Amino acid sequence: MKNKLSIAIGLTLALSASSTCFAANNSTITPVNSITGNATLSLDQVLNDIEKNSVSIQTKGQKILLYQRQFDRDNMNAAVINNSGTNQANYPNGQYVNIKLVTDVIPKADEQNIKDAKHDKDDSLQNLKFSTEQQYLSALTNQDQINTINDQIKNVEEQIAQTKVKIANGQLTNNDLQSLLVQESQLQASLNQPKAQLQQNLLSIKQTINMDLDGDLTLVPAEKSFVKYDDSNIEDKINKAVDNNYNIGKINNNLDILRIKEGIYKKYSYNDASGEVSTGLSIEDLENSRTNTILTIKTNLWNGYYGLKGLEDTVETEQAKVASAQSTYDTVEAKVQQGVAIQLQADSAALALKSEKINLKNAINNYMVTVEQFEYNLTQ
Repeated sequence: MKNKLSIAIGLTLALSASSTCFAANNSTITPVNSITGNATLSLDQVLNDIEKNSVSIQTKGQKILLYQRQFDRDNMNAAVINNSGTNQANYPNGQYVNIKLVTDVIPKADEQNIKDAKHDKDDSLQNLKFSTEQQYLSALTNQDQINTINDQIKNVEEQIAQTKVKIANGQLTNNDLQSLLVQESQLQASLNQPKAQLQQNLLSIKQTINMDLDGDLTLVPAEKSFVKYDDSNIEDKINKAVDNNYNIGKINNNLDILRIKEGIYKKYSYNDASGEVSTGLSIEDLENSRTNTILTIKTNLWNGYYGLKGLEDTVETEQAKVASAQSTYDTVEAKVQQGVAIQLQADSAALALKSEKINLKNAINNYMVTVEQFEYNLTQ
């Protein structure tokens, strides 16, 4: 039996060494696909490129592989020990506990690590898609806003030209011109924010899909249709989401592993109670953590819901502004038809309406992406 035990231990050590070498020789990082030069991409293409090209997502994928290799090694070691026929009688008092940890605890902990790493990758990928979708849609509305402001500047420049003619003819004064010059200056200054935001949007997208930052990225137009979130039975939805949340299941699985570990210490530690006490304290800490995690998840979901309602109110506010701008435009256009207003005034009203529509589109995009994210969070 002593020879049998020696062989088992030798095999375990050999397998451990060979598995370590296997991990070292097979841990090559998969090359990341890069986008070089200029590119024109649709929203779907950008979102698909995240999984293929994102450095952070590929790094998380490598983490899964490393945990899998760790499990393969530890599971093989446990199998060697189990197949050797060794038992407590082959070890001095208190030493068999380590063998039982190798066979009954470590592989289970490795499996949980693999599950956690997979969930982390999937969750990170989905949240990265949400944030990138937001950046993509924001870039489009910022570009629309820039175009509209430029059109407004041209409109004011035409008014300035006409005003100068009327001043020369004695129909208007310099005060009328000054107000237009101030308006032109204000419009020029208002270009800075959407231009800066557009560059930030594009750089963020390029970085996420690992595109050359110096390349020109052109985005294919896209927008969301407004569909109000169905919040009927929201309390029940949130309570079910908390019950089914991954992190709660993760804690419960880790508690099961710790209880197995505690049982091993109780049965095989002989006169040393330190392992049993330490594991018992870990169980208490994790149970307390579960209570706090449940509260945090529920709080976050309710905060997400009320944040969504706030964005819904923003959409309704922007809808009212569009209706008001539409009414103003219709009134001015009617006056033009009647000959009591000039076309430039109608053009100005049309541009104001267009600007409000862009604000509404942006509000709808923000709301709908947030709806997608909230619904996703209810499934985690």
